[in-house]
Amino acid sequence: MKKKKQTLLWEIQSNKNDKPSYIFGTMHVKDSVAFHFIDQAKAKIDEVDMLANEFDFTDLPATVNKEAMTLPDQLTLDQLLTIKLYQKLDQLLRKMVGVPVQAVRNQFPLLINNLIAEKVMSAEMPTSLDQALFEYAQSKGIATGGIETYAEQVETLQKIPLKYQIKSLVWTIKNAHKYEKEIKTMKRYYELMEIDKLYQSSKRSLGGMRKILLYDRNVVMADRIAEMTRTQSVFCAIGAAHLWGKKGVLYLLKHKGFKIKPLKD
Repeated sequence: MKKKKQTLLWEIQSNKNDKPSYIFGTMHVKDSVAFHFIDQAKAKIDEVDMLANEFDFTDLPATVNKEAMTLPDQLTLDQLLTIKLYQKLDQLLRKMVGVPVQAVRNQFPLLINNLIAEKVMSAEMPTSLDQALFEYAQSKGIATGGIETYAEQVETLQKIPLKYQIKSLVWTIKNAHKYEKEIKTMKRYYELMEIDKLYQSSKRSLGGMRKILLYDRNVVMADRIAEMTRTQSVFCAIGAAHLWGKKGVLYLLKHKGFKIKPLKD
């Protein structure tokens, strides 16, 4: 990737709208590394008509639907893992997350992986970067919305075959140190704005889940961003791993006729 394209912030412009819009790659975490570029993001949010996060924060239910986050048919992790792996997972969760496996035994394996990944990251900030951008836009009286809905994100989780989720969790249990190292490496890629490496690393770690979690969602995101920006200027904040690659949002928008321009400091 050319040095000039090592950026998280991109200007996009359709021939149907004179005003430019922007796409910003985020990390959905409270780690201070994710906030290194928040000033650049805020400056562009000040220029637009609307902020569109990956999902609309005003769409969040007052209480999380726990049933939507739990395994189907009353399955539990101890039924899906061997006794030895289940015990190792318990040790891993106690050490890294501070909870016993019993507390999350009915949750989707992907959520367990995400829980561990979140603990590898620091949590110096009071909110995630995405929520901080949302709160900033609201404080400025700028309209807010979402590219996906919360319900769609839950539905995506439920679409992922359990065999892929279990395979990923088993790998994490057996390679906890390597998993921690991978998360820290992706954090470093983000800090360096190396979105190509971040994309490749994310794609590799997702394995059989990448079509549902990455490629299919990229198509939906690109379609909705194209529609949103037809009549207004929008600042779109999506996970940085969605930006790059021939199935990435930037590439898809380019093939819809958008002019794509990397923005540096």
